[in-house]
Amino acid sequence: MFIFQGSIITNFLSQNGQQYKIPVYQRNYEWSKEQCKKLFEDIVQAAGRNQLHFCGSIVFQPLAPIKGINNSIIIDGQQRLTTIYILIKALYDMAANDAEKVAPEQALFNKDQFGQYTIDDTSKMKLKPAKDNNDQLLSLIHGKFDKLDKSCEIYRNYTYFCEMIKEQQNKGMTVSDIYRGISLLTVAVIQLDGNDKAQEIFERINSTGIPLSLADKIRNYVLMTDINQDYLYEEYWIKVERMLPKEQLSAFFLDYLNIKIDGFAKETDAYDVFKSVYSDGKFTNESMLKEILHYAEFYHTFLYGNKAYGENVDCLLKNLQKLKQTTVFLFLFRVFDDHKAGIIDNKELENILRFLLNYSIRRLICEVGSNSLRGLYKTLYSRVFARPENKNHYYDAIVSFFQQSTSKDALPTEEAFTLALEQNNLYRKNALCKFLLAAIENQGKEKLQTDNLTIEHIMPQNKNLSTAWQKMLGENEWQNVQDKYLHTLGNLMLTGYNSELGDKPFDVKKKELEEAETKIVILYSDVRECEKWNADTIEKRAERLSGIVKQLFPIEQPVTRISFADPRYQEYTCDDPDTATYKTPNYYILQGERVNATNFAELLRSLISRLYEMDDSIIKEMAKNNECLIPWSQNILFSYDNELVYGDLKLGDTDIYMGSGFSASYIMHIIRALLDKYDIDRSEFVYSARSSKKTDKQE
Repeated sequence: MFIFQGSIITNFLSQNGQQYKIPVYQRNYEWSKEQCKKLFEDIVQAAGRNQLHFCGSIVFQPLAPIKGINNSIIIDGQQRLTTIYILIKALYDMAANDAEKVAPEQALFNKDQFGQYTIDDTSKMKLKPAKDNNDQLLSLIHGKFDKLDKSCEIYRNYTYFCEMIKEQQNKGMTVSDIYRGISLLTVAVIQLDGNDKAQEIFERINSTGIPLSLADKIRNYVLMTDINQDYLYEEYWIKVERMLPKEQLSAFFLDYLNIKIDGFAKETDAYDVFKSVYSDGKFTNESMLKEILHYAEFYHTFLYGNKAYGENVDCLLKNLQKLKQTTVFLFLFRVFDDHKAGIIDNKELENILRFLLNYSIRRLICEVGSNSLRGLYKTLYSRVFARPENKNHYYDAIVSFFQQSTSKDALPTEEAFTLALEQNNLYRKNALCKFLLAAIENQGKEKLQTDNLTIEHIMPQNKNLSTAWQKMLGENEWQNVQDKYLHTLGNLMLTGYNSELGDKPFDVKKKELEEAETKIVILYSDVRECEKWNADTIEKRAERLSGIVKQLFPIEQPVTRISFADPRYQEYTCDDPDTATYKTPNYYILQGERVNATNFAELLRSLISRLYEMDDSIIKEMAKNNECLIPWSQNILFSYDNELVYGDLKLGDTDIYMGSGFSASYIMHIIRALLDKYDIDRSEFVYSARSSKKTDKQE
């Protein structure tokens, strides 16, 4: 490695017979208007003061010459170098005369004065960006403006530079003055040799600059270290980027990693997790990219549909998204794998998606907390299909599992669903509310476009109801009626009526709605027939609409009931710690995620590790204060001083010591206290165990 102070013009762009390539693993050109403005101001200031201006570093590695042209790849500094190259093109085009064009032209192009090179339009350019930007920059530099994408950053920044150059020209500064300012830009030039590891250097440099996204880091890792970069980029990576928008890539990679590992990857450590998955799985760059593309195709289907699966599958996936049930993707990756392998057909896939949608609707309406969903869907596949023969009854096994679950993730009963549907506050779940009202209205007729519709309360929301409304609801009980029924299904409908209906009397409101709404039929039918609106009519309408909802989103019962019960084991909560005595556990479930454990000590260590990952500040504070977690006990559970805790056990890679050697019942007391500390409802923890006490016969 050679490091020295140099100049962007002198050491890079002014030299003939040189080309600097931006490799495919680099992120696309994306400098903002504000960054361009700051750079231009620095250049103008440097020219005005005739002073050098430091603007960062450029790391490059020379390659073998091609047709006489010396080639190098840019490891770091490509955004700045590309921006200056675009600026020089703008200077060339804004030059007042041919003399002013000479210097910019020399910086832009290689020249074959003596016939020593084989130069074409591509090799003529001093800078060759990655493939996504190459065509745009090539068109710009050669003046083919009709081929440019006017929305891309390359063209946008070029036109912005032209505007700023013109402003300076109006103030008396010439193109030559501005070019001289560029020549005063100095950089730390870092030239790598064959012994330097470009990947490690790139990571160290970028750890102090603008943070790379998770997708950027993974792209660099799987492309930078392979000699077939162009092939891998075109065959795999570019297809992934074209399928998934930039803002979706990091979410995709997090979901991908979370189906590959135990526990959950956080975005802050996801890159390290990815490298572990890569090495532990003995992947090559191509096999890893092949798998990434495989799951990216599924992810694209989850987000945008795929005609190959049919209209019904697309519709069901779209509805899951409308209800913001994207955590289900963790489970669907495996289901779609089985579909691709021919284990299930399209009809079975439809049934599974329909069940997951209907389960989600029931869970949302019954107001079951969502914090266990990620853990549930992450481990669901392994739990349902722990016995491979369950795949012979794929749909039945999934439904049977939910019906037999004893945790909060169990399928809500039909009675609980009906009661919640008719009585719960549906309005506060706006997406769900609008989805259900539209589904009721759309049944069996032309699909109603709901984008421009809003949710209307028939009985108004106004806390100071008019006298007419108070009288209709009951003068002595109207407040109780409003509080109880205002946001429930029976009092809600869709409308496109733009004027403010407010708390107009019911007969006036009904007439205006009838005149305005020619398409809202099913939701409005029983409202039209009512002479008054009160608790009785709202309850009757709720009963009718809930019946429609249950018909639209039923749970198809399994033909073959699959048993998940192990007669030796039973699930317990931590409510009664003494229950753990003389028991041997085999797993616990925390917020939907099932984790195996063969003894209570292992169970406690595992649960503490997960809580620490969730929020390390709570345990760190307990360790700092040497806190006794159990009020009636003197045992310190966490401390930075190993003399203060029983045992010599460390919490992972931390400096925190945690106690050990506790009885099963005491461990349950600890777990109860920890759940309370983390503000986790105790019902979100259960453990499975069997009796380990010998019977008289065994003795």
